Parts: sequence; C-alpha cells; structure tokens
Amino acid sequence: MNFKYMLLLLILSQIVIADCAGYVDEFSVRVLDSKNRPIEGADVWIKFDRGTLFGEQYFTTEIRQTDAAGKVDYQVINQGTNTREIDCTIVINGSAGGGTKKIEVEANSHGPIVDVILDDVYPVKFYVRDHLNAPIENASVTIGDKSGKTNEYGYVKYLFVEGSYDYLSSYEIAKQAGTIVIEGEDVEFAVIFPHYHIYVDVLDDYGDPLPVNLTVLNETVYLPDGHYENEKIFGDYIPYKIGYKGIEKNGEILAIENPRAEIILDIHAPLFGEVVSETINNRTKLNIPISDPGADASGVDVKTLQVQYRLEPADASTPWNTAVVFTTGFNTFAAEFPELAPDSIVQFTIEVKDKEGNKATLGGKFSTLVGTAPPINNTQNQTNPQETPGESQEIPLLYIIVVVFVVIFAIILVKKLKSNE
Repeated sequence: MNFKYMLLLLILSQIVIADCAGYVDEFSVRVLDSKNRPIEGADVWIKFDRGTLFGEQYFTTEIRQTDAAGKVDYQVINQGTNTREIDCTIVINGSAGGGTKKIEVEANSHGPIVDVILDDVYPVKFYVRDHLNAPIENASVTIGDKSGKTNEYGYVKYLFVEGSYDYLSSYEIAKQAGTIVIEGEDVEFAVIFPHYHIYVDVLDDYGDPLPVNLTVLNETVYLPDGHYENEKIFGDYIPYKIGYKGIEKNGEILAIENPRAEIILDIHAPLFGEVVSETINNRTKLNIPISDPGADASGVDVKTLQVQYRLEPADASTPWNTAVVFTTGFNTFAAEFPELAPDSIVQFTIEVKDKEGNKATLGGKFSTLVGTAPPINNTQNQTNPQETPGESQEIPLLYIIVVVFVVIFAIILVKKLKSNE
C-alpha cells in the first residue's frame, strides 16, 4: 500500500517536471486595494525562469500599468532545457501609492486571475470647488510627490499608504497648502476657492482717469479710461502691474476685503510759487515756496531740494556752487548764499522732487544791486511741465544794464562836481 502511494507520487512529480521543462502559461494579474477594489494604473512586473536558450536563467519583465479593471494580461513562455531542472515558480510584483506586494505562483497551477492585494493602500479623493460649491476643473493639486489636475468633476484621485502628506492646491491666483493624514481609511478632502467680481480704477493725483496698461493674471490690457472689470477672478490677493509713460507701479488688490480698487499714480511734479530774493547785511537769500497740490499727491520730498548758483558772466565751463537750503515754514524754504559783491548778477537753478520721484526744476537770475527782486522762472517737470509764471516774475536783463549805467554815470558826475570845486 505504501509502495503504491509512493509510486503514484513519483509519477505525478515527473509529470510536473515534464510540464515545467517547456511550458506556456497565460493569466491576468489583478491589483486590488485594502478594500479589494481594482486599482487602475498600478505597476506590475513578473520574474520567471525562461530556460538556458536565452543566456540568463531568470527574466524580469518591464513594468506595466493596470487597466480600469485593475488588470494586466501575461503570457509566460519557458523554452525548457535538458541541462538542469527548471524553476516553475513565477514571482508577481504589484505596486501603487507607495505600497508593494510580492506573491509567488507555480506555472499552470493557479486560476486565470491572480490577485495582488495591497492591503495598506488607501485612495485619497481631493476636491477643488468655489464658494458656490461648483467644481473647478484644471486646478493643480500636489500631494506628497504626486501632481495632477482636477477633472471635469473638480477632483483628482491618488493612492497612498498610511501617513501624513503635505498638499498644495492652486487655481489662477488662488492657493492653499496644508497636510492630509491617512489612518486606515479612505480620505475625501476639499478646498474652497472663492471668486470675485473686481473693479479697478486708475487715477492721477488730481483724481482724473489715466489711460494705462494693466497686467493681471499674466494678461496685459490697455485701459483708455483707466477702468477695468473682471467678473470672475480667483484669489484673495490679486497682484497687478500698471504702466504709464515709463512709470511702473506694482501692487495687490485685496479682493477678500474690497473688490473695488482705486489706484493712484502721482504723475505731477511739485509747483514753485513766486521765488523772491532779498539782501540783508550783504547776505542774499532766496525765499522759495514749493507745493504738491494734487488731492492725492505724494508731497514734497524735502531731502531732494537743491539750489546751485554761479556769478555772471558765465559759460558752460563755469562751475556751479551749492547754496545752503533750509525749511522756513509749511511748504516754504530758503536758500542762503555767502556774502556776494553788491553789483553781482547771480544765476541759479533749483531742483526738487516729490515722494514719487517726479522732478521739478527752476532757473533764474537775481542781482545783488537791487534790494529785492523776483528771479526768472524756468520750471520743468519730468511728466507734466509747469506753466511759465507771468512776466512779473522775470527781471529783464536790459533793466539791470540800464540801472548799472545810471549808477556809474551818477558816480562819475559826483566825482566831476567835486573836482570842479
């Protein structure tokens, strides 16, 4: 009895060995998650003994991905050999979401489907919606080392093993970052990105609309009347760039606080009032009124006020000297000069900027011969030239020359009368 049983086992073992000596095995590998649901896109590869005709004894296939049913189909061909015993074991590997499982089967000793169950892998469904709960398509979602875009239903689906994972989701300007924790269960997670109807008006410092180029969301538009609207824009803080005649301004629209933004560009330089010279005790001083009158003007930048002067006659090579400037009151300043000869003609320039960098310049002359006289005004502004003040602010050169000759004539006449005595 025992002999017959042993003989039967020997015959069966010879049959198996004979089958493995050269076989063809066909089957499907199916990858399942922790709840036995098919995993699409899982990686699968197998390793088997293919005989000595191929050189290496064992062969590992390339990685393939499972289909929507979680399956990959295989046909394994062993060419057989008479020089050694064939290894009939087929090693099957499946991987997804950071989880990996390896199982072994014997050739032609398994069913048509071989299941690889990743019992430590869980799906994460990440939704992106607006504040009205409408799905947002094409939002970017990164979790751990996986990145993708939301579908038409506003979500992406990833697989992960248990643990904590950082995420970042964005759409247009809207962004949100955080952490997702996976603890033995499926995860559904949602972020909400509200959208706003924004209004932008670009005005100058006098409150007048400006024709500008406005860049929002990497798109530049020309605004002939300085007005812009966008009915649906995502992002609580929306960066912008404005361009106007070489002036650029960057900032953010705080849509979460106020979707209506009024942006002011100070494009007007400060204005000079009537500049008057006075000489006291042979020391000459210029009184300089300066204002920045726009309703939203940035104001005079006192640190930029400079007064330079030189005596005439002068040409382009004549160096300039710097006067001492100081504040005498609100929007009033003075330039003080060293003691000058009483019959000097003094040429001067004044330069000042506002706090936005708009520059105004004034040029003129005064005479130390006259006690008090208004200088010539020749103001220029880098963005909006000032109007030239009236004639009363100018000192005609002819007038100065006539006065000088009268004085000289009077001196000569006095000397002559004395000599006659």
